[in-house]
Amino acid sequence: MAQATILLEQIRPILELAETSGIDIASLVQKPVRPGAPMRDDALPADIPIADYFRLQRDIARASDDLTARFSSRKLTYKTGHFVVSQLQQAKSLLAAMESLVEHFNMMHGDAYNSLRFSGNRVSLVVDDSSFPYRFRGNQDLVELIGDCLLIKTHCLLDSLSNGRADEALQRVRLLRRRGTVIESQNRFWSVPVDYGTPTYELVYDFDLACQPLRIRDAVDLSTDGLFARVISYLEDHAAQEDHKSVTARTLDLIDGGLTLQNDVARKLGMSVATHRRRLSEEGSHFRNLLLETKLRRAEAMLKRGCSVAHTTEELSYSDIRAFNRAFKRWKGLTPAAFAQAFQS
Repeated sequence: MAQATILLEQIRPILELAETSGIDIASLVQKPVRPGAPMRDDALPADIPIADYFRLQRDIARASDDLTARFSSRKLTYKTGHFVVSQLQQAKSLLAAMESLVEHFNMMHGDAYNSLRFSGNRVSLVVDDSSFPYRFRGNQDLVELIGDCLLIKTHCLLDSLSNGRADEALQRVRLLRRRGTVIESQNRFWSVPVDYGTPTYELVYDFDLACQPLRIRDAVDLSTDGLFARVISYLEDHAAQEDHKSVTARTLDLIDGGLTLQNDVARKLGMSVATHRRRLSEEGSHFRNLLLETKLRRAEAMLKRGCSVAHTTEELSYSDIRAFNRAFKRWKGLTPAAFAQAFQS
């Protein structure tokens, strides 16, 4: 998970909305803003951490008693956020939490904007906002940014309540916006492959992991900000953790998320390939070995789930079964078939 930021130039209408709600923007961006000054002067920094974007959204929501932060032309009482989190807390699996979120947000918004889609060994939380009554409907760039951030907020909420199960299960993300030459700063958040130009927003999770039983955290603070508090706290905790994680650990996270090219991993980490290679070497690691280790861990998990050797070979893009057999035996001391048989017995 890389440091995600929001370009203030992109959210000027939201900043103006905050001003009309009596929000002190200066305290948020940590630079003085002259009262009544136009938002285009040099008082503002170029961007803010995404946690501060959600703080801004929270402050507007509080001031207007509207959970949508006045982004919707239909108001949603602010305290309904407490209700959503309390319902999610009762779920016994990530899938159950997703079902609860879909059901209760549809109920509160009065329409079926959210749904679940099942395909193979994946389950997607789908957000279709094509008919959502956005206040900023005429500003397509802003509406797409709000949609991007909504997916981030949804995943953070699910992951914070499921003790990391959502992050473990996330396979890919799908966004409405078309791919640009530069990754939008907010979407640096994702460490899994991102599909652009899709019909709906989607968070795609591994179905088996989503179904595994879990105990949703008991210590959920519903007394103050509910939903926003969870998301902001989660983002800040993870930003602090990222600062202390080794390059090897961060690389493994990105490979686990589906990035298999060192160029892509280095770019996500904000460094050149040469620097990435050097940093890994200093930690006694090598990208190719980390890639192989991740692939073999996936193979082990698939064989334990009962997948055939042929299917596992194909899924992991090995040239043939013999190459897979050799690699797996060097790692585990058993052929894949022998390992699967030993595990089942």
